Amino acid sequence: DTDTGRIYMYEWGVGEDDSTYSSWSQCLVITSSDPGEGKRFGHRLEANDNGDILAVSSVAPGQAGKVEIFIRTSQSNDDSTNHSFALAQTLEGTSADGSSLNTQFGESLAMSKDGTTLIVGAPGSDKTDQPDAGAIYYYKWNADDSTNTYTLQQTINAPDGQTNMNFGSTLDINDSATRIVIGAERLSNNREMKFDSGETTFDLQDTTIVDTN
Repeated sequence: DTDTGRIYMYEWGVGEDDSTYSSWSQCLVITSSDPGEGKRFGHRLEANDNGDILAVSSVAPGQAGKVEIFIRTSQSNDDSTNHSFALAQTLEGTSADGSSLNTQFGESLAMSKDGTTLIVGAPGSDKTDQPDAGAIYYYKWNADDSTNTYTLQQTINAPDGQTNMNFGSTLDINDSATRIVIGAERLSNNREMKFDSGETTFDLQDTTIVDTN
């Protein structure tokens, strides 16, 4: 099948004299739990700093898009070279009318340093009378302290009323997950919108909007 996609993991190896570094070596291949032609698994990916949570998106033309969450199942502290990851969950987004087609869910991803916060962009998400307005989804890891999965905490829709602005086309987040920056690549003004974090949600408090034209 064409455009199926997969993920390759490499490790930086120590040289033979145990004092110099040599090269990257492939140690693992990860495939989608639901592979298929044109699904483009591996379109975007994010991992936490210690490498035990991996988010991988599949975004294909004409399809909704999804993000698969893999967690490390092999030991991380025994110097083992036998690495393994297992699928923990699959995330999907929907538009305001409940449809999931062409939302481009997973077009952009951002993860906090510890992996407890995951932001997923869906720049093709529609609002009522506002096609391709875009949206982002804020997920929290293990929010109920009982399951090692992500739970949706908040959906942030495009703050401007223009159509086709693609809010969520790019994303970034600081290490402590208290501020996110969201791009809207097709807005008539080029803007960066900064959101501050409250105790449980992100809001427009202390927002900085920079126009470049």
